[in-house]
Order: sequence, then C-alpha cells, then structure tokens
Amino acid sequence: MSGNQPGGARGSPGGARGALGAALRELRAREGMSGVALAARLAWVQSKISRIETGRQLPTEGDLAAWTGATGADDATIAALHERLRAARAEQAPWRRGANHPGQSGTQRYMMDAASDAALIRNFEVGVVPGLLQTADYARARLAENVEFHGAPAGDLEEALLLRLQRQQVLYDSTKHFQFVIMESVLRVLLCPVDVMRGQLDRLAALIGLRNVELGVIPAGCRLPLAPLHGFVMFDDAVTVETWAEEQSLQTAADADRFAAIFDQLRAAARYGEQVRPMLAGALAHLRAPA
Repeated sequence: MSGNQPGGARGSPGGARGALGAALRELRAREGMSGVALAARLAWVQSKISRIETGRQLPTEGDLAAWTGATGADDATIAALHERLRAARAEQAPWRRGANHPGQSGTQRYMMDAASDAALIRNFEVGVVPGLLQTADYARARLAENVEFHGAPAGDLEEALLLRLQRQQVLYDSTKHFQFVIMESVLRVLLCPVDVMRGQLDRLAALIGLRNVELGVIPAGCRLPLAPLHGFVMFDDAVTVETWAEEQSLQTAADADRFAAIFDQLRAAARYGEQVRPMLAGALAHLRAPA
C-alpha cells in the first residue's frame, strides 16, 4: 500500500497504549519471566515483546490471549487487559487525509516496524504497485501525489522516500514470506512518467522466482468471487486498509479472519511465475504504443 498512517499512533508510548504495555510487562515480571524467556515460549521475536511493553506496538487479541496464557493470568486480569486493549484502540483515531496530515516519514516507520515484526505479509492492490515492490522513481511519484492532493508536507518527502526504500530490505529476510496479489490494471494504470513505469514493470519481472516472494496477477476479464473494492495489507493478523478518506489499522480476530478469507479467494484467481510474464510484456507494449 502507499501507506499514510501517522507514525505517532504507533510510536507514542503514552496513554491507554502505554498503560496496556506496562500492565503486560508487570504481568510478565510477576511470573519471574524475562522478555527473552517469554518470547521463546511464544515463538516470537524478542523485539515484539519489547515493542508491546513499551507501547510502540498494539497487541492483537490473539497476542493478548497468548501472553496471558503463558503467564498464567487469572480471569479478572484477562478481562482488565481486554478492557485496556479496547481503550487503546479507541484512542487510536483513524488518520484522515487533508491539511492536518501528520507526515509521510512517520507512515514509513510504522510500516517498517510492522513488516519487521511479521512473519507473513499479504498485500492486495487494485490500482497501485505495492509499496514494498516499488522502484525509487515510482515511489517518489506516489509520495508526491500525497503532497499535491492530500496535504502531506513537502519537506517530508525525501525522508519518507528513503525510509520506504530502506524497508524494502525486509524482502530479503528468508525467515519471512510475502504474498502479493494485484489486479492486471496495476500494470497499466499510469501514475508516473512512462519511463518510470517501464522501470517499475522491469522491477516486477525481476521479482519472479524470488523464493520467499509470491507475486500474483489477476488477469483482466477474470471471473472473480467478490468485488475488489480496495487494497489492503496484512502483517500477520493485523490489517491496514487505505481509502480516499482515511487509513485504518484493524486489529480484531474477526477482522483478521475476514480479510484472510478475502485474500485467499483473490489469491486463488491470480496467475503466478511464468504466467505473469506475458501480462508484463503486454503492459510494456502498451506503453510503447503511440497515444
């Protein structure tokens, strides 16, 4: 996704989010368990424990259940922690596009943290190349669009671009798996100069065959099981949805199940590997055709 969620919501350790993290840290410490030990018991990276306890990452309901189960929390404590989680979610107001845009560099830090913590990243897009797959020039055009049309601060663009490119290094982490599904329209929608789009199509072609990266393209004219209303990205079971009005982070188990089911249906309709190359070639030929 192009990604415009404010970094402050994720990065701020105060408020209800900070209180939840402190309560979870206290629960762990009460059991005489180190962060490293808890991470090992839950099969998480230790940094996830640290981020949750310091309020830099909001746990999902599944995270909370795993944490309380591993630390032997009683029913009253579990209920209180779920109440804190609901309060933290309510505190995290959705970002809305417009003059009060908080800056795109914060967004990129948010997405970098989310990708770093996740083992499985799933991304569906209708009209834009997924952020993790964008070339520098394509990404610059997308970020500039946010400046021109959505009120993002122009002075933040270069830092945001650098961070977006830095977070792409996660693609080469062999412990992670990436599933990208895009509509064929993504290959033909011109959101940048023609030469930039040619480079972007070449970049997508180069990703075919990368062991931990799955790139699926749904052909134009393909019968779909449901309408592709908008793009979304899933970092494990946390969902981020972007619309014209706002970008929201959805954290409930019900949301995760719903979007995972949607993603699986769209993924089943896509073509992969060598079947994608003719679609890329067709898009390149379309770019070369006279207007």
